Amino acid sequence: MPSSSVILSLVKLDIESLRALQAVAETGTFTAAAARLGMTQSAVSWKIKRLEERVGLDLVKRGQEIEPTPDGSDLLSYADKLITIHDEAVERLGRSDLEGVVRLGSNEDLRGGDLADVLARFGRMYPQIRLDVRVQLSGTVCEWLDDGTVDLAVVQIPSTDVRPDDIVLWSDRLRWVKGVGHSFDPGEIVPVVSFGPGLAYLDHATEALARAGIRSRTILECPMLSGVQAAVEAGLGVAAVHSGNITEAMTEWEHGSAFELPELCEVIRSSHHGDPGILDALKNMLSNALVGERS
Repeated sequence: MPSSSVILSLVKLDIESLRALQAVAETGTFTAAAARLGMTQSAVSWKIKRLEERVGLDLVKRGQEIEPTPDGSDLLSYADKLITIHDEAVERLGRSDLEGVVRLGSNEDLRGGDLADVLARFGRMYPQIRLDVRVQLSGTVCEWLDDGTVDLAVVQIPSTDVRPDDIVLWSDRLRWVKGVGHSFDPGEIVPVVSFGPGLAYLDHATEALARAGIRSRTILECPMLSGVQAAVEAGLGVAAVHSGNITEAMTEWEHGSAFELPELCEVIRSSHHGDPGILDALKNMLSNALVGERS
């Protein structure tokens, strides 16, 4: 029987296969993992299979939804650390001498660790660039971009408003939602929960109701996603959101499909201000990290 040291010497873990395993575990499907990694589904499946062959263990349970096996979960606890250390080393060695300032405007929906992680990585790779970030609703961020307050923006807009030079990160259909257990009769005045006038697609949502002859009134305006979600969950009214913002305490309004809403896109949009080299560097990092997250 070979010694443990011999067995360990035969096992080679490559970072990209670990990254594929991590993506599959987080998304639950090879298709979604492939979209996140910018690969084909077959390439992701092959990487997982090769990794399983190398370690001699089944790492995922294959089915309608992919789940890590106990051995897969054990490996993932190390994979997170290995991938982080690997990426930090690559970023350290690849640091750029670019200098200057870049001002980024972002919509509130990029609220989790994804954007923060990307910006932290940008800071490590470009230590001579001062990054200024402002967060507000997409409509306001678009105004900042037009008047030169920011150089680059990440915003949500109707697909009909996408410009040729925009970088589309993902697209999704807007949905009318309500709180679970609550009902709203379209024959009566429908209460609407709104993000307020700073939302780029607000007019499209209210116009959809008006075109259908539905009387509505705004019962609450809140620029924060958490506030809109809480109001909908409590049964204050209906709201127009994309699928990524629907919580377990929310469901689609059964009458909402009759009031057509536009497809929503998240895009990176540049102004004509700022250093082109710096803007390209930040755009590339944002698009590589965020593209396809909800598509």
